[in-house]
Amino acid sequence: MSTSSDKTKLRDAIDAARERGRKLSAEILTGEEMKTSEEFAALLGVSVATVNGKRRRGELLGINGAVKGYRFPIWQLNKDGKPYGILNELHARLGKPWAVYRFLKMSHGELDGLTGLQALQRNTDEEVLWVVESFLRDFS
Repeated sequence: MSTSSDKTKLRDAIDAARERGRKLSAEILTGEEMKTSEEFAALLGVSVATVNGKRRRGELLGINGAVKGYRFPIWQLNKDGKPYGILNELHARLGKPWAVYRFLKMSHGELDGLTGLQALQRNTDEEVLWVVESFLRDFS
């Protein structure tokens, strides 16, 4: 039987976890690897409107949270300075931008411990998509 004290402890624990999440989000979004829409547009040689259109279509990873505006991780550009073509597929399968971010930054046993991003950098798109499907089956 749950007591008022138990409910208070649970609520406090949830509040503390949310605060940790907000702090981590802010750290990620203000990191050196993150660029504003304007900075990212300049890198690509396109307009901010183009960057935002590509973000909405899932062709670019733009995340938001604890800071104003979207931030774009520079590592989503391949060695030729172009976004990975698989990004729209990752968005379609994983849904939310933060889910795509987490998937790309996490190590995956199915990829011999590589992160999703490291696997993309090795041109293993099909393997990455297979891992996404496995990931969704295991955590859905």
